[in-house]
Amino acid sequence: MNNLIVMMAVKTADGEQLPSLLFWPIFALFIALFALMFLLYLRKRAPKVIGICIYIAIALCIIATVVCIALIGKYYVDNIKNDNYYSPYFKNAPLYISAIVLLGVIVGLTFLLGKNDNFKFDSRSVAFGAVCIAMSFALSYVRLFRLPQSGSVTLASLLPIMLFSYIFGVKKGLLVGLIYGVLQAIQDPYIIHPVQFLLDYPIAFSAIGLSGAFANLKVFKKYPQVSLLLGGIMASVLRFLAHFLSGVCAFGTYANDAGQNIYVYSLAYNSFVFADIAIVLAIGMLLFSSKAFMNEVVYKQRAKMIANQNVASQVNITAEEACCTQQDEAIKDDDKVNN
Repeated sequence: MNNLIVMMAVKTADGEQLPSLLFWPIFALFIALFALMFLLYLRKRAPKVIGICIYIAIALCIIATVVCIALIGKYYVDNIKNDNYYSPYFKNAPLYISAIVLLGVIVGLTFLLGKNDNFKFDSRSVAFGAVCIAMSFALSYVRLFRLPQSGSVTLASLLPIMLFSYIFGVKKGLLVGLIYGVLQAIQDPYIIHPVQFLLDYPIAFSAIGLSGAFANLKVFKKYPQVSLLLGGIMASVLRFLAHFLSGVCAFGTYANDAGQNIYVYSLAYNSFVFADIAIVLAIGMLLFSSKAFMNEVVYKQRAKMIANQNVASQVNITAEEACCTQQDEAIKDDDKVNN
């Protein structure tokens, strides 16, 4: 149990870990988000009951988020705000503005580029999403290079998340990326401020959900590698921006220690994102060049997803027709009685 608590640690000014109760709210947020994804799948089985559970899961996500932010905020006020180490270079207003704008951009792109995507989870997408999150989490431990203030180059740890987005769409990909981002905050935390936490973890990794944005474009039908490449580059740029803005607004003290311009330092430090994504895209493009992989993994999964959606739509149409027929018969019976 103690080991689990130590896993979640806030970094102090001297670089040591301070064990805190932040682990449990963030872990609860991860569980609530994962439960929400599962409940979205169960919704069609018992709409009324599961609908209530979905609202409860959303409420738990909000509560867990508020508790996380409150605890991190308390730590910031008690240890960082007036510590004369981080505080002289901390930019509060730009930090908040950056997080709001970048979040708006990611959500806006999700609905713009994924306007035809379905957000309804079926058993296949839930199972696939769980497997992809687990695979990404496992691969994130295979670190080729690790930076001192968090961040690492891994062995294609984001490829499963990108593959999920490519198959099931960016709306579902956004949620899976968000869940993985919260999980990263448990695995490798470096947190000094609530908004910096949002930028470096949930916002940064939810951007990876946009990797499948160009999967349905007909122009890339014969060249899926290109659509993966373009989607991966866009997603990695957004992730980079999240880390870059966090570095500029929250970690300017490290640039001062290095005697460098804050923007240059953050740009150089967070460039690990591009090295990380380069490995992902290189392996991803090799996989997408394999007809066997595309047919057995990508196209087959997408075909089954579309078939399930069509069946669900047909069931809804049939139910509506039956309802209309019953209403028409009831009206005719009333007319006969009145006559």
